[in-house]
Amino acid sequence: MTAQAKMHDYEIEQFNESQTAKIVSIRKKRMEKENAKKIAFHNFMNMLYSVAIVLIIAGLFSTYIYKSSLVSEAKYDIFNLKSEIKTLNAQIEEMSANIENQTELKNIEKIAIETLNMQYPTPEQMIYIDSTYHFALETTGNNVAIGSMSTQPVEKPFLETFVTALFNTNN
Repeated sequence: MTAQAKMHDYEIEQFNESQTAKIVSIRKKRMEKENAKKIAFHNFMNMLYSVAIVLIIAGLFSTYIYKSSLVSEAKYDIFNLKSEIKTLNAQIEEMSANIENQTELKNIEKIAIETLNMQYPTPEQMIYIDSTYHFALETTGNNVAIGSMSTQPVEKPFLETFVTALFNTNN
């Protein structure tokens, strides 16, 4: 039995060695798969980081380009507004010169004579007032008429009464 026992022990030992070799190979394969998964996960994460960095950089560049386009558009608008201001200032200057020409005494005289058929007063139309007399204004209804010459003193100063009569539309 000892020979059989040795044989049996030898077979058991060989069986154990084959089983151990199988277990070791299975563990190696499992470890290789786990390592391959870890490597694949790390590669995937590295790729994700790279894509994220590229997207962030692209986003920054696109934001910079967008902001630059807004600035350029604002500069273009400012340029257009400045040119419009220059045009309007030139029109204002032209209109101011036109107004000055229209309000010159020579032009007013020309318009009065040609358009309104006015004329210079003739000697018969002129009335001379002696400054030694005091004048009073008389009001009749809604009309204000210059009163006759009077030697009596006027209650109000002449200029004040005259200006009041000119600008008072109620009496």
